Amino acid sequence: MKRLVYLQDLSPWGKIFLLSAIIILSALVTAFSGLLIGRLVFGVDLKSVALLLAHPDTQAAIAFMKFYQLINQFGFFIIPVAVFAFLISPSPSNYLTLDKKPQLLALFIAALVIYSILPFNHYLTELNLNIKIPGSLHFLEEWMKDKERQAEQLTETFLKTRTLTGLSVNLLVVALIPAIGEELLFRVTGINLLKELTGNVHAAVIITSFFFAFFHFQFFSFFPRFLLGILLGYLFVISRSIWIPIFAHFVNNASSVIIFYLYYNGSIKVSMGDFGATPNPVYIIGSLLITVWLMVILYRKEGVERFGL
Repeated sequence: MKRLVYLQDLSPWGKIFLLSAIIILSALVTAFSGLLIGRLVFGVDLKSVALLLAHPDTQAAIAFMKFYQLINQFGFFIIPVAVFAFLISPSPSNYLTLDKKPQLLALFIAALVIYSILPFNHYLTELNLNIKIPGSLHFLEEWMKDKERQAEQLTETFLKTRTLTGLSVNLLVVALIPAIGEELLFRVTGINLLKELTGNVHAAVIITSFFFAFFHFQFFSFFPRFLLGILLGYLFVISRSIWIPIFAHFVNNASSVIIFYLYYNGSIKVSMGDFGATPNPVYIIGSLLITVWLMVILYRKEGVERFGL
């Protein structure tokens, strides 16, 4: 018997409001639940648990920070999207394109795209870092720089490990779960809703990419993350399988985790921040051209005339 879906005919704005409400509720519940668990684990008050998460200074605190990050990924991304899809679609797996089996060639091209765009993305990072903010907004610039420093320090603390077990945990928490959660929210759900709202798939890709970059709250890497969001968006639109951008996102994050691990343990001389960087303009322009060429190949192979592009 077919399941009745009472919210299927909500307007696009109604669906956006519903999704936002579910995200806020789920995020608050999981965040508070995580703090309560921390209170039980460390035997301190909630304020002290929050301070431990902001400035972890012991192995126990770092381990708990990873656990807290994990449950927040579920609370902010995966659970809300699953609930939303259940409420507005008779087939949530079909709505989220989880039942669309990815093609091997598409997965291969997606991985190549992540590596081919690296030189151009590093160039965008340099442009981003050199943006001059007017003197009247100096306080805003200092706030953004402070947030960037905090994010870098927490990332380094998070990723430091000398064991394969630690590396595996980092791959799970930093690469796999964020790739699944963020793609389910920004790519499939976000693009579907904004395409329904605007009637234009390209606008949907660009808007979701903006929010994808903005909500990381690392403003001095906004441009490269915005470009990554656009690439992931079109990987989804072209393939119509969420598994393609999930795989690409995982490759991007996992590469950073592995490179950091190898560099930290002295196995390689190239740091995570310098991997793929080059000052050569030929390589930078070539990086962009090769990426576009790869996307065109995928476009032709996937028969995108079916998807209204």
